[in-house]
Amino acid sequence: MRFFKCLCVGFLVWMSAAGGVFAQEARLTEALPNIYSMVDLTGNGANAAFITTKEGVIVIDTRGSKQEAAQVLKAIRKMTNQPVVYVVNSHFHKENISGNGVFKSARTIIAQKRAQAMTVLEAEREKRKVTPANLSFKKKLELKLGKYHLKLIHPGPAHTDGDLYVYIPKWRIIITGGLVSNRIIPFLGDSNIESWINALVEMDDLDAEVIVPGHGPVGGKPIVTQMKHYLMELKRFVNDALDDRINLPGTITLVKEKLKAKYSKWKHFDRIDENIVRAYVEYSAKRRT
Repeated sequence: MRFFKCLCVGFLVWMSAAGGVFAQEARLTEALPNIYSMVDLTGNGANAAFITTKEGVIVIDTRGSKQEAAQVLKAIRKMTNQPVVYVVNSHFHKENISGNGVFKSARTIIAQKRAQAMTVLEAEREKRKVTPANLSFKKKLELKLGKYHLKLIHPGPAHTDGDLYVYIPKWRIIITGGLVSNRIIPFLGDSNIESWINALVEMDDLDAEVIVPGHGPVGGKPIVTQMKHYLMELKRFVNDALDDRINLPGTITLVKEKLKAKYSKWKHFDRIDENIVRAYVEYSAKRRT
C-alpha cells in the first residue's frame, strides 16, 4: 500500500467570478520522491503536477489562472532553483492551461496535436489570451530529464479529442490529466464515452501503483477502476433505457436514480443530468449508424 505525503503547504487563490469572489484552495502532495501534485480541494479546478530533477523541472498542467500557476511556481521554488524545462498540457480545457504564461520561460510547452489546435481555437472564440504549446505529437512522445523517463501517451478521443497522460514506468506512476477524477463526477461536454472507457482499460493494464488524477487527491490504481466503472455504468443504464425506448426526460430520471446510490457522495453530482444527456446522444447516434 502506498502512502502519500501531504506537505504542510496550503494555498488560497482568490479570483473574481460573476461579480463575486471565491477561493480556490489547493494542497501540495508528494506522490513519490521529487514528484508532486498541487491538488485542488474544491472540486472546481484542476490539479497540477511537477517533477524536480538535477537538470530541471517538468510541469504537467498549469491550472486555471496566472494566480494559480504562480502558486505552483512558488511551490517549485521551495523545492529547487532549477529552471522549468518542459511544460506538458494534458488537454485544452482552461483549468489546465491558463497558467501556461507563467512558465513561458520554459523552452518547450507540449500538447497532443489536437489539443494544441483546440487551445488556440477556443481562445480565439472566447477572445482571451493564451500561451499555446510549441511542440505537439500525434500518438506518443518520450521525454528524458535527469533520471526520469516519461512516456506521453494519447489514447485517442476520450475526455477530449486531444488527451494525453504521463506514464513513468520505472516509478510505476501515471499522471492522468482529465482522464481520471478521484470521487468527482467528470465533465463530459467534450468527451467520447466509449473511447474514454477504452482509454481507462488501457491505463488499468499498465504497471502502475500511484495515480495522480486530474481532479481530486492522489491515490492508487483503484481510482482508475472507479472512474472506469462510473462511465461503464452510465453507458449500461442509458443503453438499457434506449432498449426500452424511454425518452430523454424519462432516461434522465431513471438513470439518475440508479447512479445516485453509488455516486451521490462524489463531488459535482449536479453534473449527472448533463452526463446522462451526453451518453444518450452518443449511444442514440451509434444505433443509427
